[in-house]
Amino acid sequence: MIPKPDNRSEGRSNVFLTATLNGGGTAIPVRIRNIATRGVLVEAPALPPVGTRITLTRGQLRAAGELTWDGAGQAGISFHQPIQVETWVKKTGHAGQQHVDRVVSAIRNTGQAPSLWHDPVKPTSLPELSAELDKICERLASMPETSIEFGETLVELDTVAQALRALATGKAY
Repeated sequence: MIPKPDNRSEGRSNVFLTATLNGGGTAIPVRIRNIATRGVLVEAPALPPVGTRITLTRGQLRAAGELTWDGAGQAGISFHQPIQVETWVKKTGHAGQQHVDRVVSAIRNTGQAPSLWHDPVKPTSLPELSAELDKICERLASMPETSIEFGETLVELDTVAQALRALATGKAY
């Protein structure tokens, strides 16, 4: 289905966040690409059909709505009730931060990073490099402390990853 004309009266924030879309009897991990008080644009390889009533979940946050359009791995969701965009993109504490703090402490105390940080992936081809960049984008997007500012930079990084994937596969992005 082709997206409806953009007749929204409010602005949307471009972001790169992960969430779970529950609907049609399935739970699907999705990327939120833009967000507003009344809806979002999500991406996923497979999405429920237009008209499906859904619940979008990000951490402790939930919003009920309906899929209003889909196409090319993207879908528009209209929420039944307005959400607070700031809470969906707000930085929050995260267990991953404790890991980072331990690594920084180890570097300060010993002058070296723990061994797991010494073996970066060394892709040998464009497809491998593209796949690794996608993994990094996914990990960063899934961090609950991702802010709007960080999310906008992550959107730029994902655009580069898509261009690299297109070069690697010979397909337009």
